[in-house]
Amino acid sequence: MWVTAIVCAGLALPVSALVFASPDTEPVDEVPPDFPYWKHVTQRRYDGPSVIYLGAGFALTARHVGHGEIYLDGELYEPSRGTNRTILNANGTAADAMVFALENDPPPPDWPLVPIATDPPVAGEDVLLIGFGRERQRVDEFESDERPRFSFRWTDKGAKRWATNRISSDFDVLGQQNLTSRAFVLTFDEPYSPRSTRYEAQAAVGDSGGGVFVKRDGEWQLLGLMVSVSGDSRAPKGGAVYGDRTYAVDLSHYRDEVLRWTRAACSNEIDDDGDEYIDFPDDPGCDGPLDRNEREGPGMLDPSIWIAGGASAGILAIGGLALVRARRGVVGRGPRDERGD
Repeated sequence: MWVTAIVCAGLALPVSALVFASPDTEPVDEVPPDFPYWKHVTQRRYDGPSVIYLGAGFALTARHVGHGEIYLDGELYEPSRGTNRTILNANGTAADAMVFALENDPPPPDWPLVPIATDPPVAGEDVLLIGFGRERQRVDEFESDERPRFSFRWTDKGAKRWATNRISSDFDVLGQQNLTSRAFVLTFDEPYSPRSTRYEAQAAVGDSGGGVFVKRDGEWQLLGLMVSVSGDSRAPKGGAVYGDRTYAVDLSHYRDEVLRWTRAACSNEIDDDGDEYIDFPDDPGCDGPLDRNEREGPGMLDPSIWIAGGASAGILAIGGLALVRARRGVVGRGPRDERGD
């Protein structure tokens, strides 16, 4: 089996648009029903990989994608120099996730903040995938284990799509080169399989940095960040087959650090001043969601650096979509071949 990081051109292979088995399994609606964060999922300039605008002037993407200019509502926004922060594990190693601020000229859109899931992923939970990956171009037949199988060849260019899948494993440690991330896994199942969802799809090059969302208690939450895919090494390269896997960084695990870097004190969901009131508009010390001090009157910024906990060694990245192929159907845990896209 192979594992690939989804990355941008010239780096590890990126995850792009989502790959569906057939037109019958593709959604008709351009935007998922009752989903308020469609515009928040965007991409880097020059048809780059996926990026998620978290709101309040901050963006999130895969570490192997990196920071750069992004589009929001058709307008180009530059990253603010020196604001990119790699999300770290408890031992100080880098996970395949990073955040960065946008320049304020022009001011970024005043869109709602994207909620990040507080509870971890659950095996069997249905999720929504959104990314700018490559699509299905044609079907190739190949033989594996003395039986015919089919590969869905990727297009050369990606497009923004949404799809569904179901969490097949709620815990994995994904490793590639110097990146190690706590992740969960989605498997590309055949249509009408008991494990398949209505709009089942597999991530592809360019989907790296795209979002995995879950609806809990009536609220859509950002649960994961697509970073890598794996598949059968005997399959034709540049395509998806049933049984392939999509890996997503578990953002519930890194949630506190993401909020530490991207949310001001008055929107970080923490009672920073101990008055039992949290954030704007409930805390009387907050003038607005971008206020960096919950205390009434002048205050000092918290200089501490929070480091996420619990992840171990062994993660793989997808800028576009980095592919990791493990031999004979076994997903590898260490570095794998890295291809430019």
